[in-house]
Amino acid sequence: MTESHAVDRQKKIVQILQMLHNGGSFEAAKKIFDETFDQVDVSEITNAERQLIATGLNPMEIQTLCNVHAAVFRGKINNNSKTPTEEIPGHPVQVLKLENTVIMSLLNDELLPTLKKWQQAGSDPELLTRMQHALADLMKIDKHYLRKENLIFPLMTKYGITAPPKVMWGVDDEIRGWIKAALKLVNTQPTPEPYDIEAAIEKAAKEVDEMVFKEEEIMLPMDLEIFTAADWAMIQHESDAIGYTLIAQPLPWQPTEAELAVKPKPSKMAQELNAMAEDLAKSQHLASDRKPKPTDRDVLKEIHQDVPMPIAPAETLAKLQAAKTEDGDNDVHKPSISVQRPKPKRRHAGPDVFGAATSGTDSGRIEIDGIHPARVLLPTGAMDLEQLTNVLRLLPLDLTFVDDTDTVRWFSDSGERVFPRTTAVIGRLVKDCHPPKSVDKVEKILSDFHAGREDHADFWINLHGEKMIYIRYFAIRDPEENYLGCLEVTQDISEIQKLDGEKRLGD
Repeated sequence: MTESHAVDRQKKIVQILQMLHNGGSFEAAKKIFDETFDQVDVSEITNAERQLIATGLNPMEIQTLCNVHAAVFRGKINNNSKTPTEEIPGHPVQVLKLENTVIMSLLNDELLPTLKKWQQAGSDPELLTRMQHALADLMKIDKHYLRKENLIFPLMTKYGITAPPKVMWGVDDEIRGWIKAALKLVNTQPTPEPYDIEAAIEKAAKEVDEMVFKEEEIMLPMDLEIFTAADWAMIQHESDAIGYTLIAQPLPWQPTEAELAVKPKPSKMAQELNAMAEDLAKSQHLASDRKPKPTDRDVLKEIHQDVPMPIAPAETLAKLQAAKTEDGDNDVHKPSISVQRPKPKRRHAGPDVFGAATSGTDSGRIEIDGIHPARVLLPTGAMDLEQLTNVLRLLPLDLTFVDDTDTVRWFSDSGERVFPRTTAVIGRLVKDCHPPKSVDKVEKILSDFHAGREDHADFWINLHGEKMIYIRYFAIRDPEENYLGCLEVTQDISEIQKLDGEKRLGD
C-alpha cells in the first residue's frame, strides 16, 4: 500500500465517522464503507477516532456512538494472522478470551433463552429465579473489566494510546449500570411489567456483546502489536489480586528468557498512535507538562548506580558542596550527603550513626552504610526499610500517594484493598486511573490543592449496599507551604459504625 493510498483510506474512514457523528444515516455510512473497503486494519480505525478527538470532539461523544462504529466495521477488520501467544493457557489474552467465551455462553445459552421462555409462560417463578441467578453471575463481569482498566489501560496509556481506554472505560461503567438495573428489576416485588424486564435484559446483553467484539477485534490485536513479553508478564502477575470472571484461576504463565530478552521493535501502529497522542496531550495542557523537581531519591539513585558502596560522582559532590556553601553551614533545607567508608561491624544505634551516606533534611533523612538495611530517620524516631514497609502494610487504611505532577508514585497494599490497585498505575497520571465520568471531579480536587484553595476533600459511599467506604484526599505541603502532592486515604468504616459503648484494655 502506497503512502498516498494509506492517507486516502484514513481520510475516508474519518469522513464516515464524521458522517455518523453529525447524525448521518447508519445504512448510508455502512453502504459507503462496504463499497470502499474490503478489509481495514485496527490501526486505521483507532487512528480515525483519535483524529476526531484531536479536532476537539469529546471522547464521551465517541463513547455514545462507538457501538455504531463497531457495527459499521464488523466483519471487515483484518485479523487473519493468529498469533500463538494468545492461545497459550494462562496468557492474559487467552484468559480474557476464555472469560468472554463463558460470558457469551451465559448470555446466549442461559439468560436470553430463559427470558424468552419466561415471557411465553406468562408467569413462572422457577424461570424468574434462573434469570436472577444468571444476572447475578453476569455482575461478576466487574472482575474482567477491573483487570482491563487497572492492568491493560495503564500500559496503553504508557505507549501513548489514550483514546481507546477513555472510550472503553466509560462504556464499561455503563454496562455495569445496565446489568445492575436489570438485576434490580428481576428482584423487585411485585414483579415489574414483562416488557420492562425484557428491555433491560436485552439492553445489557447487547452492550456486553458489543464490548466483547471491541476487546477481541480492536483492543487485543492492538495490544499484541505493541506490548512486550514483560508487559504481559506484569499483567499475569497482578491479575490474581483482582480476580477472574466465571472461570477458575488460570494456569500460571510466564514468558521465556528468550522472549523477555526481545526488545520492543518499532511498530508502525505504535508510532502513529504515539504521535497522535503527543498532539492531543499538547492541546490539553496536561499536568504532566510540569517538570518534576529533583528529589533525594534521585540523588541516591545517581550515587548508587550499580556499585555496592554509595560513592558519589564528583559532579554531584561539587553541586552539593556549592549548595551548602551558598547557604553557609545551614543545611536545614539543602540536600546533604556525606560519604565515608563504613566502620566494620557497626550496629545501628540511632540517628547519630556515622560512616553512612545520608540524604534529606532535619525533617527526615535516609541512612545507608552499605552493610545494614537502609534506615529512614524521622523527627520522632527511625525504622529500617523492612520495618517501615510492614508497618505501612498493616495499616487498616488504603493509602495512595500522588506527587506534585499529579502522577501516582506509591500505594499501600494490605492484600485486602477496598478498590483494586496494581503496580501498573505507578508513573501514571492519576486522572487516567479514573473512569471518564469522574475525571473532572478529580481534576477539580487537584486544582484546588495546587492553588491552595483547599487542603482536603472527604467523600463516603455505600459500596454495593454492603460496605460504607470513607474516602479522604489530603494536600501534602512542606513547612513553607510548597505543594508536594496528594494522599488518598480509603477506609471501610462499616464495623466502626457499629461500635457502641466502650471496650477497655482490661475488658
